[in-house]
Amino acid sequence: MDSDNPIDNGADGLQRPRSARRAALLALAAAVGLGLMTDSLWRSSATYDEVLYLEVAARWWRTGEQETITRAGSPLSFWKIQQVPMLWAVDRLGYGEWIDHPDVYEARLLPLARTSGLLVWLAAFGLVAFWSRRLYGPDAMVLAAWWFALSPNLLAHGALATMELPVLAAMTGMFLLFWEFLRTGSRRAFVASAIVGGVAFSCKFTAAVVPPILGLLWLIGRWGDIRSRPVRTAGALAGGMAAYVAILLAADVALTAGAVLPISQQAGHHPSLDGKLGATAARWAGRLIELPAPQDWVGFLKQMIMQRGGAPAYLFGEVKSTGWWYYYLVAMAVKVPLFFWAVLAARGLLAGRLRSAGCGWALPVAAAAFVAVASLGSTRNLGVRYMLPVAPLAIVWISGLAEAGSRARRLAWCGLAAQAIAVASIHPYELTYFNVLAGGPMGGRQILSDSNLDWSQGLKPLAELQRERPELRDLTLYCFGDTEAGRYGVQGQSYTIREGKPNDHLPPRLTATTPYLAVSSTLQWGPWKARGYFQALDGVAPVCYTPDTTIAIYRTADVPGLVASDEPVRVAESGGR
Repeated sequence: MDSDNPIDNGADGLQRPRSARRAALLALAAAVGLGLMTDSLWRSSATYDEVLYLEVAARWWRTGEQETITRAGSPLSFWKIQQVPMLWAVDRLGYGEWIDHPDVYEARLLPLARTSGLLVWLAAFGLVAFWSRRLYGPDAMVLAAWWFALSPNLLAHGALATMELPVLAAMTGMFLLFWEFLRTGSRRAFVASAIVGGVAFSCKFTAAVVPPILGLLWLIGRWGDIRSRPVRTAGALAGGMAAYVAILLAADVALTAGAVLPISQQAGHHPSLDGKLGATAARWAGRLIELPAPQDWVGFLKQMIMQRGGAPAYLFGEVKSTGWWYYYLVAMAVKVPLFFWAVLAARGLLAGRLRSAGCGWALPVAAAAFVAVASLGSTRNLGVRYMLPVAPLAIVWISGLAEAGSRARRLAWCGLAAQAIAVASIHPYELTYFNVLAGGPMGGRQILSDSNLDWSQGLKPLAELQRERPELRDLTLYCFGDTEAGRYGVQGQSYTIREGKPNDHLPPRLTATTPYLAVSSTLQWGPWKARGYFQALDGVAPVCYTPDTTIAIYRTADVPGLVASDEPVRVAESGGR
């Protein structure tokens, strides 16, 4: 691959200024990305998953208990990677009470946990820049860094304490090291990729789909050998990938310090086995599921059971429990800035005509395979966040345009400028971003009104709006999430509606005794609304929306047939607790 020489003339005096300029642009890209996320992470309330992760991390820090997260179908490491620096600092600074009572101090702990997690984003940023430099050259490195730093979806999830960025960083490492193995045949790179795969698996079980994709890449790379010696080569590839998976699982066990947990939470009789197996087989199966197993593996099994059961999903006004095969294709079409697709198409037209270190084809193949597996294999359509691991692959691949002709370079940088405008138009609420094709957040709610838009992050913006407009403090709020509105300063009466949990506290019909009524968009449009519960709001124009557009506010008098009830409701206390 070409070196840092700006013009291949051996002029060291010219090389040093260009290298310094690239280093400055790289550092500036990192600073811009971190600055945008630092500004955003204070502006929103807890998303649905963050409440559980914060409580689990605090309990584990104090007691070592971590069974809860496994029984919920989640792995053991992502929340530790993100939150241990925060927990250590909070304890050392004398605020241990916050850790003892994470529900009470949620509004204070959460921004700190998010800030601590920015190190993961920075690691992913570094891997993408390094890979682009290795594959295409120094100018590609700079371009990739800026595309990564100005991606609205990566900014949105980089500013949250969820599993999305940890698994993205680890999977990027997996692909990068396996690409190095494909290119050089390095066994060290092969083993290192598998070890990093163990980290990825313990960050999110989505990583389980990567080994088959890597096997496909290896198969393509050895296609000549397959044609001449099919049986021998196929056997070698199968054995190699079996070793890869074994190393990955061993790395997961080592990372989790050998934590074990029985699959079953009970001993003796297991009703789940009744009628499915014979008496003897059921007895042996019962004993088997009572034996301790690696804890992440137990969580993975729980996740597989959840996948079989599906989950409510929303697309174009329809709700289904098993999802759509094209859900993620639609999500990417409307959640990714449009100009990115133009740049991606231009890169595709150049195909293999760009100079590279080799095996650049592996990136688009791996990305396409991941999208295909997720689209065809998942019954839980829960957001474009499931597609985020392909973003580094796409960014590194298109960064090759920086090493192409002048037209390709200009197109790539113009696309980046358009993406910067997209970020500027939505900041600090990147989580609600929809491109112009979807009509922005207001049009997007009719397409994907789920975690792509409203993940319960709108309580802080609502409190901000109430400070600006005091009349809105007297409202009845129906909010989606797993937290309490009062923790973030929201005033008025509130009903919190939780996914997959009994909501018996709700009145039989939509009810409000206050001048204003506020409703989360996920409840009004998305997959968790009660059938017909908010039908009275159809055709009624909201008075306004919260600054992030996730909560609509109506004048109660404008809603026909609204039930006015004096029955007690849960009151959200004013101010954070």
